[in-house]
Amino acid sequence: MLYSLACGGVLLLAFLLSTNALRANRLANRWLGIFLGCVGCVLLGRVLPGTALATQYPSLGGWLEVTRLAMAPAFYLSVVQFTAPNRSWQWRDALHFLPWLSFLVLMLPALLGLGPVGMARLPGGVWRTLVFAAPKVQAIGYWLAAYLTLQQHQRQLLQLTAQPELVNLQWLKQVLWGLALLVGLWLNELFFHLGWVLMLTPLGYLGAVFYLAYYALRQREVFAFPAPVRAEIQELWQEDVPQLPDLAPSSPKQARLSPSQVAYWQQQLSQLLETQKVYLEADLSLPTLAQRAGLSTHELSYVLNEGFGVNFFQFINAYRVAEAQRLLASAQHQHLSMVGIAFEAGFSSKTTFNTTFKKVTGLTPSQFLQQVRAGNAPAPGSAWLPPMGSVG
Repeated sequence: MLYSLACGGVLLLAFLLSTNALRANRLANRWLGIFLGCVGCVLLGRVLPGTALATQYPSLGGWLEVTRLAMAPAFYLSVVQFTAPNRSWQWRDALHFLPWLSFLVLMLPALLGLGPVGMARLPGGVWRTLVFAAPKVQAIGYWLAAYLTLQQHQRQLLQLTAQPELVNLQWLKQVLWGLALLVGLWLNELFFHLGWVLMLTPLGYLGAVFYLAYYALRQREVFAFPAPVRAEIQELWQEDVPQLPDLAPSSPKQARLSPSQVAYWQQQLSQLLETQKVYLEADLSLPTLAQRAGLSTHELSYVLNEGFGVNFFQFINAYRVAEAQRLLASAQHQHLSMVGIAFEAGFSSKTTFNTTFKKVTGLTPSQFLQQVRAGNAPAPGSAWLPPMGSVG
């Protein structure tokens, strides 16, 4: 019964994601839907034995089993698509499915009732080893690749937004750990046969479906920018990916702006933030600030990195911390709670507020407030940023 519920739930979720019912992250959700469709087929293979359908179509279980080798590549490509601002289908993506296609071709004669599998000439032990080991090796390899991709995404977001927790795909990383747990349950069924774990396995699969559905259906667009801006972000991030060393001599990387231009835009940016206080906007992003300043997204990132020596997250949150210090020290704002102070300063997350405040000032917000009341609090400011014109 639990396997039937899990199977129905995961197939319904696969349909919703594949048909873009959420109107967000269209290509990424399509791959995630394919992955879930494969999971649903595997779960259906557990439900079918002993049913009239299995008796009527004896090869159906084999068709469902073939999908195993498509699961891991589909999930990995979903993660890649979630973390890429402007990525479309590439012919190299098809290479990920060569093992699945090869297995399908080899199994096709048997599935169609035309004869033994295509590798019947191999010793039975070799064939069984390949069929048994391939999904496990593939699952581990793609799991690691997906994890590293999400790690890189979370680092790169610091260039793009001051509130990365809104689009950092932490839910997808938790799904990865959930998948690791399911693989553990699967391995227990194959090797260890721990009784209490076997009893909890169907419940584990059903719980994983509900967990994934909860977060997948609440997701927001990761890169909610026009196509030209997404292309610029993609180019910016590709420059940050470490390249393999080239034995051939290469010309030095050309600076996007001259030192005098960087110093000029440092001055302009500081004036913009101090007069218009755009950092108070919780949804402020690198492209939005670039448009306000009259720069391209790439140029603004260059000014922050080369001029101030910080990324967008550090730059904007330095001003927000300074604003929070001012509010905490103000008698007119003593009625606000700590969460209220955070929101007034432009933060949309209490966690980000606390960790950033401590990193910038060396004090927690509560410790700073205690010093204010004791009369020995440091003056608000963002002195940790380099002075204007420090490039050159």
